[in-house]
Amino acid sequence: MRFQDMKTEQENVMAKAVGQQMKQIGEAVNGYINIRYDKLSTLTSSSSQSSDPGPRTCNGSGCEITYQTLINEGLLPTAYTGINVKKSPYKILLKRDGTAPNYVINGLITTSTAWIEGGKTRYDLLGNAMQTAGIDSGMTKTTSIASGYSGQWTETSANFNNITSTGQLAFRVGFNSALYSVYLRRDGTLPMTGDLNLDGHNINNIANINATGNITTTSDLQARNIKATGKVDADGDISSGRYLIAKSKDEDASIKIGGDGTGNHNFMFESQKRTSVVFFPSVNSALLTYKFRGNINILSPSGDSVGVKLNGTTGNITASGNIEAAQNVKGATLESTGRATVGEFVQLNGQAEVGKVCQSNGLQGRTAKGKILSCVNGVWTGSVQINNSQCKWFSPANAFSYFGEYSGQLHEKPIICPAGYIMTGSKMWGWAEDVDDEHVDIYCCPLS
Repeated sequence: MRFQDMKTEQENVMAKAVGQQMKQIGEAVNGYINIRYDKLSTLTSSSSQSSDPGPRTCNGSGCEITYQTLINEGLLPTAYTGINVKKSPYKILLKRDGTAPNYVINGLITTSTAWIEGGKTRYDLLGNAMQTAGIDSGMTKTTSIASGYSGQWTETSANFNNITSTGQLAFRVGFNSALYSVYLRRDGTLPMTGDLNLDGHNINNIANINATGNITTTSDLQARNIKATGKVDADGDISSGRYLIAKSKDEDASIKIGGDGTGNHNFMFESQKRTSVVFFPSVNSALLTYKFRGNINILSPSGDSVGVKLNGTTGNITASGNIEAAQNVKGATLESTGRATVGEFVQLNGQAEVGKVCQSNGLQGRTAKGKILSCVNGVWTGSVQINNSQCKWFSPANAFSYFGEYSGQLHEKPIICPAGYIMTGSKMWGWAEDVDDEHVDIYCCPLS
């Protein structure tokens, strides 16, 4: 084997060892973040404490630990020297990110010295080491940026001051790292990054289940009480051993559907303050049909003479049988396609005057004194007689005026009977020698 080949093989072995060592310390730091999250999230320093041995030095934004910290926590073997096979120590920085109370801890491990041989940075061997260390490993190609394979992640010296030169091997730890996702913290500070599969086992002794999505089960959902702040949609039946109760916002009014345990089946509205309303909206103007088997008994509410109110009804209320009422039937217009039979009197409240215009032939009305009037040929006419002894001829006021001074000029001579009179005749009047005196007189008789 040539010397160059032997050297290349030796370098590859060394690079692999450097990568394995970096991965080992990276896993140890992730474990440390997991068990000391409470101290790291509060940026609490520690030194030589039995319950929290440290050493851990913290400032306003993060903490620094050493390989000895990891040994003291039992995360690295006691024989661990903290120096890799390239004779480089490690610098471990941890930072607190996010907002209270949901802080997260992120960190960066770097070799303190760069991998430089013969004045050249050995990016090739750093790349080999990264392949062994895994997805969270990276290197520095500038003095201010550490980046992972193909730029999958980057960190800057502004966030981590252990980035000092080109050629450092780096390893990302904490919340944003890939390896940290294997931890599920008991205090709930590390969220799941995937599905939780219990393989058919139970979750026992829990308090609340809070979900932003659906809770799906192929079996029964059993609970003492089920409370929904939104809608409850069911594709099947909703069964209740007693009442299904819906309450208003102030819990004064309620609707009860179900049985009372004694064999009764009820649909009840209960309210001490408000009027109970049943609202059936029409969908897309479609005809809605509501069927009731048996009698519907509607009791008049206390203090109200009306038992049923239909407000805003624009369509028809149709019945194939009789509509019977022991008291009044009231409406704007009462129309019968057959005969209208009354067992007593008909009260007409519409008042009119004889001789006035009316809108529809056949209307019946009355005078202010109660005489019956009918609409005949568009005029209110009463059942009265003409007083022929008081008839008079009436002429137009302009009966003897000129029609005009030249041909084509229109000149009218109108005349109508006075109020309370009716026209019974007319005559054409004029002098033979002077056509301008022509006019029509009408014969008007008073109504008795």
